Amino acid sequence: MTLRQIAFALSLLLSPALASAHGAPPPAAHGGVVAESSGDQWVELVIHGDQVAAYVMDQDGKPVLSAQLGGKATVLAAGKREEVALTPGEGNSLTGKLAAAASGKVTAIIQLTVSGKPATVRFAVG
Repeated sequence: MTLRQIAFALSLLLSPALASAHGAPPPAAHGGVVAESSGDQWVELVIHGDQVAAYVMDQDGKPVLSAQLGGKATVLAAGKREEVALTPGEGNSLTGKLAAAASGKVTAIIQLTVSGKPATVRFAVG
């Protein structure tokens, strides 16, 4: 085995460890789904009827105040795509309203600004 092959094999072995370097996600405190953003925040997405909420936490699971947040959600449900502006809500939330209730399999992409820095997170629910 050459040095290049050994290096490649080691990189494959270490890839899963590096991908989960931030540890386990915090629990979903609002009944939604939690995923990690590209900006290293944890985001919990909750879609209930026509209401969309995103709760943002730092890597330690501590809430990021909504005054530091902004964003939009692109929601795909029932074959329809809708963009929703998300406005700061209570605590660490951003909220928005869909034109109609979402049901079945839902895919959402949340584009955030956290303290002026962009971040993106993708969800598949249902």
